[in-house]
Amino acid sequence: MNKSQDETWAKRAEHWRQVAPKGASTFDAPNQTLIKWANVTAGSKCLDLASGAGEPAISIALEVGDTGSVVASDASKEMLAGAQERASSMGLKNIGFENTAMESLPFDADTFDAVTCRFGLMHAEDPLAGLKEARRVLKPGGRAAFMVHGPADKNTQWTTMHQCVQSFLEVDDQARFDKHYKFSAEGELAGLLEEAGFADVQDELTVTTVVQENGKMFWEGNLMRSLGSRVDGLDETQMAALNAAIGEAFANFKADGNYELLSSNLVAGGVA
Repeated sequence: MNKSQDETWAKRAEHWRQVAPKGASTFDAPNQTLIKWANVTAGSKCLDLASGAGEPAISIALEVGDTGSVVASDASKEMLAGAQERASSMGLKNIGFENTAMESLPFDADTFDAVTCRFGLMHAEDPLAGLKEARRVLKPGGRAAFMVHGPADKNTQWTTMHQCVQSFLEVDDQARFDKHYKFSAEGELAGLLEEAGFADVQDELTVTTVVQENGKMFWEGNLMRSLGSRVDGLDETQMAALNAAIGEAFANFKADGNYELLSSNLVAGGVA
């Protein structure tokens, strides 16, 4: 991670920590999917890449119990600090922390039973190198599971908000949009795992309908996590206008008084 990227993630970490859970995950379904795909069980020794504020590392620590362990890793020490705060507040003793990029892991080969990564691979400077490192540190027969966002048209909750903010601020934010949906094309993530040397590679796209209650600014968490640095300079009046614009943009998704939005995740896994 270069200096510019490091500064960017340091700023983003402030927003992530504001909206992240203070303890156990409040949106655990993606974590449990990764736990299942990576075959994480009680006693497993696990590595979580690009852990950020602790997803899914915190859930993995709860799954593996006292006889297992998990290392939460991230290239941003500021992001990782959020995970450390959460683990400390929960009294977790079976979780460690490592400030490292996934492309150059400071672990011996054949160290872990499982490697996971939730929405982090798209931010790697060299994703293929990151996958090769994941395979290197896995024990023979160990499993890796990586989750990315599904296609933009099947993620109307995030896509709609992002496009509205980009229009409201009159900025070209296409690069961020493209990175958010990197590897969302069918077969792309699985193909990269195979190129990295993983065997028995499988992938699955999950699309769900999320019902959001009318009258609530349900996009606030996503806004702060993804685009907080974009809106930091807005005053109270401007922020109110932005939220009104976002609310209007979601009007097309109203059904029976609430909002029906799509959310999709793509997970791929393989064996070392």
